[in-house]
Amino acid sequence: MLAGMRVALQTFGCRLNQAESDRMAADFVAAGCEIVPTSAVAEAVVIHGCAVTQVAAQESRQAARRVKRAAQAAGLPPPLVVLVGCVVEADGRVPVVPDVDLLVAREDKERLAALVLARLGVVAGDNPPAARPRQARRTRALLKVQDGCDFFCAYCIVPHTRGAPVSRPWQQVLDEARSLAQAGFAELVVTGCNIACYRDGGRGLVELLAAVAALPEVTRIRLGSIEPATVEREIVDLMAGCDKLCRFLHLPLQSGDAATLQRMGRRYTPAAYLEVVQTALRRLPGVGLGTDLLVGFPGETEAAFAATRQVVASLPFSKLHVFPYSERPGTPAAALTEVVPSAVRKARARELTRLGEVQRQAFARQWVGRPVTVLLEGVDAAGVGQGWSGEYLACRVAGVAAAARGQLVPFTPVGVATGGVLV
Repeated sequence: MLAGMRVALQTFGCRLNQAESDRMAADFVAAGCEIVPTSAVAEAVVIHGCAVTQVAAQESRQAARRVKRAAQAAGLPPPLVVLVGCVVEADGRVPVVPDVDLLVAREDKERLAALVLARLGVVAGDNPPAARPRQARRTRALLKVQDGCDFFCAYCIVPHTRGAPVSRPWQQVLDEARSLAQAGFAELVVTGCNIACYRDGGRGLVELLAAVAALPEVTRIRLGSIEPATVEREIVDLMAGCDKLCRFLHLPLQSGDAATLQRMGRRYTPAAYLEVVQTALRRLPGVGLGTDLLVGFPGETEAAFAATRQVVASLPFSKLHVFPYSERPGTPAAALTEVVPSAVRKARARELTRLGEVQRQAFARQWVGRPVTVLLEGVDAAGVGQGWSGEYLACRVAGVAAAARGQLVPFTPVGVATGGVLV
């Protein structure tokens, strides 16, 4: 039965979820299963859900509902439907989706493959983590270094769904980084729930990054989001002296208004954020700068939003993630009464998104005629490669062979297309 067992995984949410799904897939493969697309016939379908917003949680539950209905419509035996991830913890592990057969809690996530196979009447082998094969769906690999967060921002459910920070052992991270690089991944993306919280003994994230960069097999490292008022200054110092680290910093601002940040439970002021970013711009000429913005938070006045817009406009951001605030039950913010109308939230989000598009175009134009290094994600039939520069700019590179997919290639852009794409 095991030799022909097919498992489909559908992942919602963040890079951390995707990294964990890669590990789940590897565990299934190590047990002898085949990973198939969600559109294919499978004995088990794993929905790795997200709960960062009510909408994300609803999408995860709806995906679980659709699985058996699709099988029924096709006249096929219903697969085992498994729900795992933050949505399980946010729901208090109550099976709110009737079509879900198995809920897997946070503490059981590492054993998911064994639990699923046992439910199907199969006893899986116990391969050690270092022996597990990896799914090579992408040209870059996600390197999870930690999980959990205890910052408890007022709008965020994640500390309740993922728990307190837990770091992976130092040597385990290095061993996986080496293994991924040897497997041909040209870029490692360091990810986690709050990677600034990484600690193993007296060593933190900066020391870990330096150790990963020192591995001769590793060629390029990209950082996930770094929370302000943590280790961002040290990261800037390391990045200034390490060619293997992509020159891209994602520092979530959320709001440019001091009072709004205080109500959000954030740990910095707009002035402190500006000072750090300006230091980074001086130390790292040409650095790509990304941020998250949460607009329409309860009590955000027109003046508060104008302060956010002013901060954003004053900095050369190349990538904005803009979100209108969404009430999340179980968070302190959900009980706040100074509610900003939904239409206002959406209008503010649109305004900042438009500003971000202008800024991205302006940032990209700085790179015309200057060499960049591109990780090719794909090559079309005309020999045009698509990929990302170290500064996190989308690139289209003409005249490359299909075999170049997954490689780092030098590229000197001659222009900028819509969306800040270097060509």
